[in-house]
Amino acid sequence: MAAEGRQTEHAGAVWDLDKPRMHVGTQRFTTSDEHLDFLARQGVNNMAINDITFTQERGWDAEELTGKREKCKSFGIDMEMVALPLHQLNVDGGSTPNYMLGSSEKGDREIDLVCQMVRATADAGIPAIKYFLCEMENQRTEALPLGRGGVKYSTWDISKADSETPRYDNPLTAEENWARITHFLERVIPVAEENKVRMACHPCDPWLPPGYKDVDRVLGGADGFKQFIDIHPSPYHGLNLCLGCMAESVKDPLNEVPGIIRYFGERKKLHLIHFRNIVGGQNNFQEVYPDEGVMNMHTLMQALKDVGYPHMVVPDHAPGHSAPGHFEQAFAFQFGFIKAMLQAAGL
Repeated sequence: MAAEGRQTEHAGAVWDLDKPRMHVGTQRFTTSDEHLDFLARQGVNNMAINDITFTQERGWDAEELTGKREKCKSFGIDMEMVALPLHQLNVDGGSTPNYMLGSSEKGDREIDLVCQMVRATADAGIPAIKYFLCEMENQRTEALPLGRGGVKYSTWDISKADSETPRYDNPLTAEENWARITHFLERVIPVAEENKVRMACHPCDPWLPPGYKDVDRVLGGADGFKQFIDIHPSPYHGLNLCLGCMAESVKDPLNEVPGIIRYFGERKKLHLIHFRNIVGGQNNFQEVYPDEGVMNMHTLMQALKDVGYPHMVVPDHAPGHSAPGHFEQAFAFQFGFIKAMLQAAGL
């Protein structure tokens, strides 16, 4: 039994500093019978899903969400989160929503759709949504076969990228970027709060120096997120904290990332954790298996335990290979690794 004052409820979740209900989950699998059977065999009983029908007219259908949630439940899996279809929102077909491009009329229509999807999520009894607020695409350079068994690592080496060609016709300043982010939050977070749906924002990947391609990226690291969480204070406004992205944004991942966890965890702003590792560092790194990177993953899990984090810990990415079945092999390894870290932390 937790000692008095050690257990609190926050945005519908129990944050228990003595025994948090942290658990392994996934976001990379569908609600097909094949995938749900696979997850059940791995002991992965919680998931976020992406395979939801989206339309420009209404967003999501609450009945479909409810049906998918019930199907997951029949396999012993809790569908505790859904992902906004951000690459489909732009009616013009672009991958970045208009509200992040400065188009107010089209952008406001997209934000209306997001609010409708928040309500549909609540109607289906799903407590959380993951999303991001990025002004341009993720940046990567050529993936190279550098890993064990010939796996390819997702790679970013800014010295090999085209840093000079502007992304847009006009420079995008940090001030403009923050204005667009603030407008979104001021519209969406009150709806999320009213419907008791936690909103988990992912970093923009990777951290980039100001003015890269004439864009000032503001949500690539912890400093931006510190400003972000204060824009519209609410227990339903928080983070999908990717530990890989945090490692990519700092000079000393081994020693700096545990402090980032503690900063946001102590403020109960963590709604989803991406648990992955890198080799290298800021603007020159590869995404690797969790046991071969620069961070001590047990230290990170212990930090999550210490702040009472109660939600999913998921492997968001995995090194790739062309061998048959490699996707499932890679994630099975990472699921087992996370479960081992949970046990090693006494959970």
